[in-house]
Amino acid sequence: MKREKLATLSVICIIILVPALVLSAIWYREERFLAKYPAGVKVFDITGVAENGAFTLDTVNGLNYWWKNFQPMTVHVFVGDQVVLRLTTADVVHQFYVPALNLGPIDIKPGHPLQLEFLAEKPGVYQYFCTSLCGNCHFYMSGWIVITPVGETPLTPPPITCPLCVPGYIQRPENDLIDLGEYLYLQKGCNTCHGNAGIGGVENLNYAKKTVPAHNITAKKLFLEKEEDAEAFIDLIIKHPDLENLPETPDIPRFHLVLARYLALKELVKKGSGAIKLDEKGPMPPLQMPAWEAQLPDRDIDALLSYFLTLQPWEEAAMKDGDEPQFGDEPKFDDEPNFDDEPNFGDEPNFDDEPNFGDEPNFDDKPNFGDDEENPGSEKSVDP
Repeated sequence: MKREKLATLSVICIIILVPALVLSAIWYREERFLAKYPAGVKVFDITGVAENGAFTLDTVNGLNYWWKNFQPMTVHVFVGDQVVLRLTTADVVHQFYVPALNLGPIDIKPGHPLQLEFLAEKPGVYQYFCTSLCGNCHFYMSGWIVITPVGETPLTPPPITCPLCVPGYIQRPENDLIDLGEYLYLQKGCNTCHGNAGIGGVENLNYAKKTVPAHNITAKKLFLEKEEDAEAFIDLIIKHPDLENLPETPDIPRFHLVLARYLALKELVKKGSGAIKLDEKGPMPPLQMPAWEAQLPDRDIDALLSYFLTLQPWEEAAMKDGDEPQFGDEPKFDDEPNFDDEPNFGDEPNFDDEPNFGDEPNFDDKPNFGDDEENPGSEKSVDP
């Protein structure tokens, strides 16, 4: 009988104490940590959700975390509003960053809510980011803060959503290397930085090169000057996973140079690359190239790079440039080329050593055509 009474009493205590503890935690959070705000202050409760790759204004709890498709937030305020962003995470560590508003980056840790405050002064559409790798949908974990002049209609930028969370999203293809590359390009969120189909042009605030590099010019960067050369190189990648130990040299112009650049590009994907600041005193560029070595095996990287090679707009380039560009003799490289930075093909080569034809030639003596070196009309080899 005593045991039954003790068990009943324990159940009653649990029923009473658990809600009391929960309510106490809520009171502490609201009254002590987050405090009260003056009238007119715009307060937004924001939760980071790695499962959907979203900072959301939706309520997140243990009952809906596992099944609900949480929508990425768009914060709307007016010029002159005092704004408070109350940040929590439902799972892992996230990092909230709005570089254009000088907010963050700030770590949001489980069980440690925090807040950011700012005055909405300049109208515009400002992008926020998660800048700490948090899951498969990390690179889609971005959205907008819209500051609108008083009396005007707010803009409605499209939400950024992760395709992995869309019902019926394609499964990983295994039998086609290029299809696999396209899948990985979306699955790893490469398009969020390098643009759809690798067109580039995505702005990276305070980045030395202004925008993230495009991938639809990869073939040209590898010195694959013709479409058939690119197709032959892709076929080679598909048939021979180890390009450094081929039975014979393929009939691809400048193959050794093409291969060296390809291997350097693979290494860049593995090791990653930081975005250099345009202004050293300015904010850190939010878009950084991560190291994929631990997440992508060599064959997956081959798939990605093969996909990049298919994106080159050959017909468009032909229409713009006329005939295919002509490349003369094989360039001479005394040292291994440096691939740390993207090659710049915009400047004209330096011909300071070319003979000067500005003065009238002296015909007092008969010209000597015996040696090519004394004949200004002869072809000269110029190192690029």
